[in-house]
Formats: sequence, C-alpha cells, structure tokens
Amino acid sequence: PIPPRPTCTIWSSCCDADSCLGAPAGMLHYSKGNHGLHLLLRIVGTTWPAGVLPGLLSAGISLFFGHYEDANEIVSDTKQFIGHPYALSLFCSAVGLMMVFKTNLAYQRYWEAAGALQHMAAKWLDGACMAIAFDAGGDADFPLLHGSGWTRSHRPHPKTASKGGMDHQDYFNNVVHLCSLLHALALQHLRKDDDLDNLVRAYGGGQSQGLSISENQERYGRPRFSEEHVKQRRALRRLPVLGGLSPEERVALSADATGCPLPTEARVAMVEGWFMRRLIARQKFEQGESASTSPPILSRLYQVISDGTLGFGAATKSAEVPFPFPYQNFIEVLVWFFTFTAPVAINGIIFETIARTIMSFTTVFAYHALKHTSDILEDPYLPYDPN
Repeated sequence: PIPPRPTCTIWSSCCDADSCLGAPAGMLHYSKGNHGLHLLLRIVGTTWPAGVLPGLLSAGISLFFGHYEDANEIVSDTKQFIGHPYALSLFCSAVGLMMVFKTNLAYQRYWEAAGALQHMAAKWLDGACMAIAFDAGGDADFPLLHGSGWTRSHRPHPKTASKGGMDHQDYFNNVVHLCSLLHALALQHLRKDDDLDNLVRAYGGGQSQGLSISENQERYGRPRFSEEHVKQRRALRRLPVLGGLSPEERVALSADATGCPLPTEARVAMVEGWFMRRLIARQKFEQGESASTSPPILSRLYQVISDGTLGFGAATKSAEVPFPFPYQNFIEVLVWFFTFTAPVAINGIIFETIARTIMSFTTVFAYHALKHTSDILEDPYLPYDPN
C-alpha cells in the first residue's frame, strides 16, 4: 500500500539550513558583456585547466630538443627531418576533425538530454495540476474553483462527504508530494545516485540561494571524473522533495519483499504506481469532484503522467548508453600521440626557442581542453562540475 502522508501543509514545511543553503540553486549563469572578461575571470565550471598539464608536457619536450644541440640540429635540418609541414598539417587536420565531430555529438547528447528532462518534468507537473484542478470544488460564483488554501477546501465536500477520505487541501498536499518524489527519484536514477539520504525535505518559502564564485571554487574545484568526486557532489547537491521522505516510504523504496536493494529505476516505477493508484482511489472511493469529471477529460490526467514516463525513458538513454568506446579510445590515442609529436614537428618548423615553446604549449593545450569539454558534455546528468 501507499505509505500514509502527514496532513500538514507541505508548502509551510522547512528543510534544514544545510539542505536549503548548501548547494547552488541551479546551473551556472554568466554574463557575456565586457568583451567576455567575465568569462575569462570565472574559474568554476571551466574545462580549460585540463589542457594545462599536457600543454606543459609538450612545451617541456620542445625545450628538451632545443636544449641539446645534437638533437636540435637534427630536428632543425629540413633535409634530414621535416622538409615540408604538409604531413603534420594533414595529421593535425584529421585529429581536429575527429575532435570537432566528437564535441558536436557530445553537444547533441547534452541538448537531447535537457529536452527529455524538461519534457518529463512538464508532463508530470501537468498531471499534478490536472489532478488538483479536477478535484477542486466550486460553483458559478467561483469560475476558477476553490483554491487549496481556502477555508472551503478544509471542509468536507458538501455533496460527497459521506464517502470519507481527505479534504481537498490534504489531497492537494498528497498529490504534489507524490509528483515531487517521483521527479526526485527520476533525477537520482539519471545521475546514478542510489542514496536515499540525498533526498531532503523541501521548503516553500523561496528558492535556495546560490554560492558565491569563491565558495563554489572551494567546494567543487574543477571538474573531475573520479567516482569519489561524483559521490561528494551528489551529497552536496541533494534533491528536495515536497513533504520530505517519510519513514514508511524510505522502507518501501530501500528494498523489495525479499530484502534485495531496489534499483533506482524500480523506485521510479514504484512511485509512479503510487501516483496512479492515489488518483484512482480518489476517483473511486473518496469525496471530491474527481468522480464527477467527464471520463474523456479525466483520461488525459493519466495520459500526461504516462507521457512524462516516456520522457523519463528518453532521458535515461543518455544516462545509460555511454559514448561509444571505440571512438573515445581512438580519440585518446590520437590526442596523446599528437601531444608527443607536435613539439618535435614544431621545433623543425620554428627555430626561435620562445616562439616554438609557446606554440607547442598552445596547440596541445587547445586539443586537450576541447576533448575535456566534450567529455563533460557527453554525460549530461553526472555532476562532474557545478552545472
């Protein structure tokens, strides 16, 4: 059975200070003014630091060949080493095109995932709004029906009170809680988070305040792919649930009847079942206006919830299907091969020490930073960085 919910008003509940103020309110927002200086000076969320170490390695190789005269003479001799940079240009172009294709594919995955996520959330919110509106009381004097906080919504329904069940306000609280819990569990599945402690009671008095740039940098640093870093980020960015997670719900969502832990996707399916059964129970057995709503119109309520689940399935594709390994592996081979060969080739074309060291660093830095950017984009739900 669906775990019972407290009948207190969800919107007036408060969460602890850590869960409300401990995580950024949303994605990173930035200014494009002042010729991009705001972007240059912002460190949190950037990916270019990933190119610094490979760039320094390349610059070190360039300096090494320039420091030893014998090696420098061989590299600088156009007859013995590089007579024409065509071969290097061809190789750089091939690596560059593969990097562009990979970044473009990662960008498409990112936007496809964002669209599916918004579709999922919009449909489930639409279902909650329909469930509340179809159940609200009213008459000709109230064309917008009774609000959930009105005195009339606290009272038994004048026509169907004999059926019993929650009044409209408590039903409203029940619906928004289940919808919020469904959405939070879906997000947990997408970011590969099975820890129910990362679900916290939300509050309705406002939005959580974002951290300053320096606080973000101190807490999150630059993007990292380690499992420990991702786990810490999940704990820092806990997911709010209207009404919180009751002890009964925690027990039901933790394990099945045999004691085996429930997969995150099974939790989503379970709460969707609770949501549907709650709506059916209201229609069949309880007071309110749901039972008097025309069946063709009422059927749309269940349809939009189902559409939200289809959106969840589309979003899951980007979470569960990784970027193809052969492509990723080959890109890594080419980029690191480029890291070691580029400074040698550049030394054979540019003979001034400072200039060729700078060019070796810049070219390798750019390739690695671009590759790291695509690596971040291709996993849109994993919290590698503050976005």
